[in-house]
Amino acid sequence: MFCLRQSLLKSTSYFQRNSIRNFNTTLARQVVCAHERRANKKREDKTSLVPPGQILESNHGAGAILELSSLRVTRQLEMLNILVGFEQANRYALMDPQGNPAGFMVEEQTWSSIFGRQLYGMHRPFKILVMDLNGNPCLRISRPFSFINSWVSVENLENGQIIGESHQEWHIWRRCYNLFASQGSDMSQFARVDMPFLSWEFPMADEQGQTVAGVYRDFSGIGMELFTDYGLYGVCFDSASLRQRQAASGTLIPLADYDLDLDKRAVVLAAAVSIDFDYFSRHSHFGPGYFP
Repeated sequence: MFCLRQSLLKSTSYFQRNSIRNFNTTLARQVVCAHERRANKKREDKTSLVPPGQILESNHGAGAILELSSLRVTRQLEMLNILVGFEQANRYALMDPQGNPAGFMVEEQTWSSIFGRQLYGMHRPFKILVMDLNGNPCLRISRPFSFINSWVSVENLENGQIIGESHQEWHIWRRCYNLFASQGSDMSQFARVDMPFLSWEFPMADEQGQTVAGVYRDFSGIGMELFTDYGLYGVCFDSASLRQRQAASGTLIPLADYDLDLDKRAVVLAAAVSIDFDYFSRHSHFGPGYFP
């Protein structure tokens, strides 16, 4: 009888220990699962900050440039062009609205590009690197040879993806461009430029006719415009900078109530380069730089 009681006690304590061990194991698993769910939720929340299909994120090398409200883009002087008419590679300085350096754009140099600049003029192909303040290339703006209408594409150098394109549209007297952003394997138009002959302002409107961005050629002085290849531009990326531009010029045009993402801003910057090459750089024509 005593032995039977001892056996029952041992069995009971064994089952109690197993029950406690199983309970602790289940509780630990529940705690781990809860932590994993919270971690997954944080990752989902972080991912949701980037719209579906968007290529550039804020931590991209070009993020510090494209997240600015606007850019001041300055095409540097070309001394050989001024002295002997030899067309040099274009170089641009990028500055924030306060005039602080934000980055650079430099045309890539090859032997074929050197000769192409002299032979093809405004039709010539080019590749321009967009670099951050440390000189690290982050985007490439490319244009192939074009006989009539030019078009440029902007490429993400981190993975080789095409972010978007800007296409010049032929018109007998107007200055027209169509801007596209990459949507998977397709291109989706998000803005259009349609301005009169000799215009120095290039607002970009969406399909509702509301301005979402703009490129504006600024006057840099009669001497600089007539005798040099210097160029100064304002590139507006959002409604705040566009509103300031309107207040300064006294014009009033409808503005969109949303801001462009980084992909579309990269296309706007590429369009600014295309506009500069097509109308304002000295190799675009055979007259002084003042006359577009």
